[in-house]
Parts: sequence; C-alpha cells; structure tokens
Amino acid sequence: MALRWGFVSAGKVCSDFGACLQSLPEEHKIVAVAARDVDRAKAFADVHDIPQAYQGYERIAQDPNVDIAYIGSLHNYHYELALLMLQHGKHVLCEKPLCLTETQAKHVIAEARKKNVFFMEAVWSRFFPAYQKIREIIASGQLGQVKLVLASFGDYNLDVERVRTKDTGGGAILDVGIYNIQLASMVYGQQPTSVSANGYLLDTGVDGISSIVLKYPNNAMAVLNSSIMCDFPNEAFIMGEKKKIKVCFPFWCPTRIEISDAEKIIEVHEFPLPEIKGDFIYTNATGMQYEVAAVGKYIKEGAKESPLMSQNESIVIAGIMDKARHDLGYYYDDEK
Repeated sequence: MALRWGFVSAGKVCSDFGACLQSLPEEHKIVAVAARDVDRAKAFADVHDIPQAYQGYERIAQDPNVDIAYIGSLHNYHYELALLMLQHGKHVLCEKPLCLTETQAKHVIAEARKKNVFFMEAVWSRFFPAYQKIREIIASGQLGQVKLVLASFGDYNLDVERVRTKDTGGGAILDVGIYNIQLASMVYGQQPTSVSANGYLLDTGVDGISSIVLKYPNNAMAVLNSSIMCDFPNEAFIMGEKKKIKVCFPFWCPTRIEISDAEKIIEVHEFPLPEIKGDFIYTNATGMQYEVAAVGKYIKEGAKESPLMSQNESIVIAGIMDKARHDLGYYYDDEK
C-alpha cells in the first residue's frame, strides 16, 4: 500500500517535492493539500492531481487518510504546524530549518518521541548519492584526519520579503547557511566545542552576510560563509591531512565531487540526477526523490528517525544557528 501524504502548504518547495513524490506512484501518494487560502490549495491540487484540498492546516491533521504530513510552510510556522501534526499522531517530514530556535526544536522532537511516530528535518542533501560517497571516503581514511571544512552559500535574495524579515525567520543563516552547517556536522559527526560568528545585519534585524567558525576536537575546524546580499561560488571543500574533497556547485545537492592530493585531481565521481518530467523551480530539485524514497523505507521498516539525519543532530544544528545569530545581534522578540 502506498504511503499517503498530506501537504501542509502549497508553496514552491511543495511543488517540487510533490513532483518527486509522484514519480514513485507505487510507494507514495498525495491524498490532501492544505493552505490558508483555499483557492491556493485547490489550484495546487489541480496541478498535482490531488483529490482533497483544504482551507486550514487542522484539516490535514484530522484527516484519517493521511499517514504522513510534509511541512513546507514559511520557517516561522514550522514549530506550531509540526506540533499540530504530531499531536494528531501523524508521521512528519518538516522542511529545514526545523524551527527558529533550539528550544523549539527540542520541544517538537520530544513530542515526536512521545507519540512514537517518524519525524525528520528535511535536509535533502543527506540522501544524495554524492553525500553517500563523501561519507564512504571519509570513513575509509583516504583523506586522513579531516582538519577543515570550507563551505559557502550565497544567493542574492534581498527582493524576497520572507528572507528579509525577522517575523518569518529570515536571514542568511536560517535560509541558506544551514546547508553549510549540516555539511560540517555530517563530516565531523559530533557537536562543536565552540561556535563563533561575525557579519552584518540588515536594517530589518536579520543577518545579510556572515561567517561562522566551528571548532572541533583534534584541532579541526569549519569556516562557513552565508549571504543573501550577494552570490557566492556555492562550493565546499573537505580538507584532510592527506587529500581533500571538492563538493562542486551546488554543494547542497551535488552531482559531482573531486578528490585531490597536493598537486592534482586524482578522482572524479559523478552522479546523474533522477529524470522526472515537469517544470521544477529549485536547482537539481529532482534529487528530492532520494529523500522521498528514504523516508518511505524508514516508515515501512518502523523506524522513528533517520540515521542519516537524526533528531539529535537537528537539535545540535539549531543550537549552532542560535549562537551564530546571537553573536551577530540577531534576536527574536521573545529572546530578549
């Protein structure tokens, strides 16, 4: 029987994710979509051939035909919507960032564990074949001990209102910087010993550009740059004592990695994307199919979380983002 999905929002990321989900029709089916504006929900349902369109997210939570809720709303709604779905016993896949703060993330994850359902932050990067290859290379010792992760994600986005405003959880760190942080977290596999950040705030109070430095045991570091004020190369490097990996653009959804020694590239690994018909909005969005397949497998096996993107790691990442924001002077009203 196909896993039955309810979509909590009808925005752009939901459109791309929905197309990927529907590319696996034997295992997955979208049975309902909800939005605050019922006309948006109906329009989304028409495009994606979804039988039920609701006004108001409570209807998804109350629908007995929904097994799992996909939350693709604005950042500031993730916390309350995740709790709503969990309290009605739904499995949940929630887009990144999971919540606006570490405190919220802890509360949501505690509720998921109480309800004994599957719950994961949708860090789709972790499920790309290129990321699996990176994990294998690091584990093999081919790089030697990793000493530095360099990652940059900059995308001029000042004309997008949600990214500029504090009320919607805007700013570079929460919007794109989380991809840098999750890469460093995956590479080192543990909590950093220190977090520091510097940068500039916009006049709206959110971070426009920043550099985060994470320190790890054994003299290892990560230097992570993010911006919504200008475009960056959007590549990443994992530097070991012997060799290094370049995660080519776009490093958060890559199809190519390169292994180099001190002099030259010695290995290249390329991974073609799934071929899915449709008009996609985001870069390499057909790669969301990897995440869809993984979530279906976890739920079929009775797992409550993913070993590739654990609930504890989501809490660690949220804590890093809190500390980085605060170093820059970015506080929400209820944090002061």
